[in-house]
Amino acid sequence: MAKLVILLACVAVFNAVSALDCYTCTDDACKKDVKEMQKVSCGKPADQNQESVCQKVTYKGKDGKEHIERKCAYAPKNREAQCPASINKADVTDLKCPSCKADLCNSATTINFSLTAFAAVVFAIVGQKFLL
Repeated sequence: MAKLVILLACVAVFNAVSALDCYTCTDDACKKDVKEMQKVSCGKPADQNQESVCQKVTYKGKDGKEHIERKCAYAPKNREAQCPASINKADVTDLKCPSCKADLCNSATTINFSLTAFAAVVFAIVGQKFLL
């Protein structure tokens, strides 16, 4: 019984995470030093089947100029966020829209694995040892 209480307490603490923080910018502002980029707290999605993620959208326009946008987005749970529908895919090339679930994770040129996913794996391994 005590193990079940400990497990439930750990799950409650794990789920009581504060809002996700992401960088937000467009084009030239995204090319500044990370320290100068604006940060925003993502809200909770209205749909319970979705979760907040940070996203970095990059593409080349018809003029060949690279465009960058960093922002909060919503994605179906355990899946990548889709590229924004506002981008006309016929007018752009090299469209990339990676997303991540850790605070301020959309700053780098490439987005690394999610710290949350890593923590979930560690929690599963440690939790299994205590429950068995």
